[in-house]
Amino acid sequence: MENYTLKVINNRKLSPFIKGEISRLEGKYNFKPHIGKLPNGEIIMFVAHAHAEEKITTHTAKNSPRAMTSHVVMYRSSDDGETWGWGRHVREMAGGHEPSVSIIDGVVYVLSHFQGDGGYPDSFAERCYPYSMLFRSTDNGRTFEALYIDNDFTKAPEGERIYISRNIIKLNDGRLFFGIVVGRGHVAAYSDDNGATWHTEISLVSGCSYENTIRSFFTEAVFFHTNSGRLMMLTRVDFGYAVFDKPLPHSTNYRGGTLLDNFDGEVLFESTDSGLTWQPLRAVGFPALMYPSIVNLDDNKMLFTYTVREIPPEDSGCIHPKVGVQAVVIEEKPDGFIDFDLSRDVMIIDDCTPDSMRNAGCFGNTIMLGDGSFLTPFSYPLIDKEILDMADRKEYMQQEVFDYYASMQNTYNYRYIDFIRDDPKLTELYLRRAFSAMFLYAQCANKGGIATAVVKWSFPE
Repeated sequence: MENYTLKVINNRKLSPFIKGEISRLEGKYNFKPHIGKLPNGEIIMFVAHAHAEEKITTHTAKNSPRAMTSHVVMYRSSDDGETWGWGRHVREMAGGHEPSVSIIDGVVYVLSHFQGDGGYPDSFAERCYPYSMLFRSTDNGRTFEALYIDNDFTKAPEGERIYISRNIIKLNDGRLFFGIVVGRGHVAAYSDDNGATWHTEISLVSGCSYENTIRSFFTEAVFFHTNSGRLMMLTRVDFGYAVFDKPLPHSTNYRGGTLLDNFDGEVLFESTDSGLTWQPLRAVGFPALMYPSIVNLDDNKMLFTYTVREIPPEDSGCIHPKVGVQAVVIEEKPDGFIDFDLSRDVMIIDDCTPDSMRNAGCFGNTIMLGDGSFLTPFSYPLIDKEILDMADRKEYMQQEVFDYYASMQNTYNYRYIDFIRDDPKLTELYLRRAFSAMFLYAQCANKGGIATAVVKWSFPE
């Protein structure tokens, strides 16, 4: 591990810098890492791994603008993240995307999504619609059994899109619970035998709805208990389509308009009946805040880690508007109010993504180690300097430059003309984002990619 320093923005209780250590995985496409700690002390990490510009024969390829396959790779560390063994393609998870791990009572659970509608396209998808899978291991991740979260499991109508929450949680009554997205609907999944079998029930989210888009409030939801035992959900919300019956407390009143999901935000919900019904409590943070995780600390405090996926709109509450991973200590007040104060003592775990290539970084969750320190992974861009210099000069705004590089890769079939809008600022946003994607995801001309690092850190004494 190398020495590493975390900055603290607007420090009040913390020092302006926190000492840490960082280790970096080899390779140019390890993306969206998620970690967990096994009972034997090992740390396991799952990452999305893809092969760009890979033309394959698949029943869904005709529906896709991409030529990219996605797999899940697992890494292990036996020294609290200081070193990592060779990554292993998990055979059962071939085709999986955005894996997330939950470890409960010694059992490893991995949730992953599969693009059965040709979103990548996925030659391993066994369904012709988007579905998800739950993988369960009772031998510390050496082997997995798979459960299809598909039409049969959810009773979803034919052609309905199916997604999942980001974690599984153990409820106060001992059952396991996670959420399933079925179009605009919500399905609660429960197990009372440590995940060996599951049953589903309809879950109701009151006080809000989605209009003019197929989306559910379980999309990428993260469930957690406060230290007092309340069941909460932080979930990704598209403010351009979400409608709330009453004004949402702490809302930035952002209404979207870019049609880019990088500006989604988080909303806090509570359930008082073990996940059968949910009510919105407040907006959290600012647009572009997503991929949260919660670590329960002493007393009434929690560590809240999150990704800044895009530079947020001005005056929306972000005091360090840089793409990356940040963390702050939040507090549950005696009256039940959860104070997500992001105006002070914001710890910057990662902000290395250049402003000109800013749609790759972040995603990692945080776990606590046995000595009270923390481990946080993140993904970040690796782009050749000549491309970064071009992006800094905004040369992607020139059609001949943009199309020259677009023609050098097969992952995306777009060209400059596809991003021209009436609004010049929106045109620039679209072109910048697409130009970044050519090198980050498509690895155009072998001049870019995405890597993963892991930071070990702790609060100063």
